[in-house]
Amino acid sequence: MRPVSRTDTQSPAEHRPSPDLRCAIYARVSVADSQPNSFTSLSAQIEACEQHIASQRSQGWGLAYPPFTDDGLSGANLQRPGLRSLLDLVDQGAVEVIVVHRLDRLTRSLFDLATLLPLFRLKGAAVVSVTQQINTHTPSGRLSLHLLTTFAEYERETIGARTRDKLAATRRQGRWQGSGTPLGYGVDFEQRLVLDSSEASFVQEIFQRYLAIETMAEMMDWLGRAGAKTKKWVTRDGKTRGGQPMDRTTLYRLLNNRMYIGEALFNGEWHSGIYPPIVDLDLWRAVQDKLAQRARRKGAPNAGRQLHEFPFLGKLFWHDGRAYTAFKSSPRGKKHYMYYVAPATEQEKASQQPPFNIATDALHEALIEHLRSLFRNPQTWLPDLLDRTRSDPTMDETQIRQALQSLDRAWDLFTEHTAAALLAQLVQRVALQPGGAHIELDMDFLARMIVTVPPTHLASSLRV
Repeated sequence: MRPVSRTDTQSPAEHRPSPDLRCAIYARVSVADSQPNSFTSLSAQIEACEQHIASQRSQGWGLAYPPFTDDGLSGANLQRPGLRSLLDLVDQGAVEVIVVHRLDRLTRSLFDLATLLPLFRLKGAAVVSVTQQINTHTPSGRLSLHLLTTFAEYERETIGARTRDKLAATRRQGRWQGSGTPLGYGVDFEQRLVLDSSEASFVQEIFQRYLAIETMAEMMDWLGRAGAKTKKWVTRDGKTRGGQPMDRTTLYRLLNNRMYIGEALFNGEWHSGIYPPIVDLDLWRAVQDKLAQRARRKGAPNAGRQLHEFPFLGKLFWHDGRAYTAFKSSPRGKKHYMYYVAPATEQEKASQQPPFNIATDALHEALIEHLRSLFRNPQTWLPDLLDRTRSDPTMDETQIRQALQSLDRAWDLFTEHTAAALLAQLVQRVALQPGGAHIELDMDFLARMIVTVPPTHLASSLRV
């Protein structure tokens, strides 16, 4: 008996007789319709997909399940109930054709698409886009998909470049983009930063107090007694942000913010004379010297981090080269909270632009799943691995595939420490960007691994 996928509206009675090629429809809209009984965009997507399946009835197509839908959910990630139900069904081998109105209904992220397509190929499921004439069961469909994703990547990079150029031009003119500004500043009617006299005086006092006080405990005590809070501001959609008590992290960010000496960051460099300064250069340099002395006394900021906690520390970067650091909270009950801390500027933080902090578990799980999907379907790796293992006559394409698939099966047997050690050796660099990530692997290490351990014994030899 074939498994049945369930969504909120499905019941066992709705399971339909299986045709030769079992089709499943997926539909999604980002904004839920306020009139659920009307003919909505979701209804239009489903109807078009049903008509397309009906037109292929002579090819053995048939709708085997009720449509899988996500109403009012973004396509920026894969955490959608309807999609997860469909993926469970695909993983069970119970779907041959996934039909969508457009490919962006499935996902808007090229990184997620690169994760989904190998899974579909591995399970023998084709992806069909009704309006884009894409069918990954056919060579022309796969070519169309490749061209579409290539142009989508080009368009995304072009939009990113234009956005960066616009931001640089705006900052060069001393203007400000975004709703929130750093503490000490406001925005005039021409979108130029201007001094907020009371806040600016308090920022100056913070710099002066930091020089005068001996310990951070004393400094934090003074900030608490002074009622120091982060900048409070309102977003364009009316939500209040900031206004929280200032902690050590926000204090260090304030003391390192070069905007307070009138500089602006654009084109990857700080430029002077752009914004009205709050702190004079002598005070700024004295504070930076003291910060450097404290850092030398305390040692490297990331010292003491465990490999199994932060296997990508020193390898994780924003796409412009800025490095992520690590944060581990003090115990809260029996739990620590751990993050890769984004190298965001004050402007990016104030306007809630990326990069953002990332929970270690979320990043590790996403990258591990991406790697394991490539272990299961290593087509893109094969030429490189065949070249690197050519000295071993026993290693051919079949042996390499078996070794990588054994590694995938063995992964569930690894302890946290073993998995982290393997990740740390296999991954050389991860460059995050707004739409995904670029991952560089140590292919020599991977080749040595699959040559050293015979494929048939890989899972048992890695059992820990």
